[in-house]
Amino acid sequence: EKRKVAVIGESVKSTMYDYDEEVLGSYIKINGVNFQVIGTYSKKGGGGGSQEEAQKEIFVPFTSFSQAFNMGDVVGWMAITADDNHSITSLKEDVFSVIKRRHDIHPEDERAIGNFDLYQEFNKISGLFLALNGVAYFVGVLVLLSGIIGISNIMLIVVKERTNEIGVRRALGATPGSIRGQILMESIVLTIISGMAGIVFATLVLLGINSFLDTMDTSEMMFANPSVNIGVILIALLILVVSGLLAGLIPAQNAIKIKPVDALRTE
Repeated sequence: EKRKVAVIGESVKSTMYDYDEEVLGSYIKINGVNFQVIGTYSKKGGGGGSQEEAQKEIFVPFTSFSQAFNMGDVVGWMAITADDNHSITSLKEDVFSVIKRRHDIHPEDERAIGNFDLYQEFNKISGLFLALNGVAYFVGVLVLLSGIIGISNIMLIVVKERTNEIGVRRALGATPGSIRGQILMESIVLTIISGMAGIVFATLVLLGINSFLDTMDTSEMMFANPSVNIGVILIALLILVVSGLLAGLIPAQNAIKIKPVDALRTE
């Protein structure tokens, strides 16, 4: 209906109005033209300067804007979105070609039409998070390797301290395979117990975080209810089993190399 109405951001409201002043129904002057405020909005997001700037905008109907400022059907800026099956980055060249033809712009003029590709910027952010995930996996692998080395050292000490026991078992007819199996099984059990203890601790931490977030207003936060997929836990369990085997491999080989006679002579 080409009515001169406006919706203002919370930052505009806090700048132009007093705390207890009625906003809805009041008038603001834009380039000498009065517009009635019929609503306010707040931008949800991760906070910070970008969110604050986004709330400093004023929205008016396009028809009212064109008539009030004598713009006619002239459009200086527009937003174009693609459906879920297509990328706007791959389509924007076709859009530019249409605009160039209709406005007599040389096809090779790359500066006549300004543009901002949100999808392209989003891909940059996604690449950043991908790099952060890579760093996280790298650190995780190093931590896992240090754990394997630690458990392997523990099992080497265990084998050293149980040399007599191993010698007696070998003298009574225990096969190298049974000795190796015993050491590997102890290593796996030790790894799984320590690993599952870490998973339980992490679960309790997430439970505490969720309980804390339940007491807060999460509408302005970028994430809520952090959790771990059950598939990740199963993969972690598989990694723990493999890690236990790797950690016990060297101690197990050392154990089966012990000769029964030499083992019985040690104190």
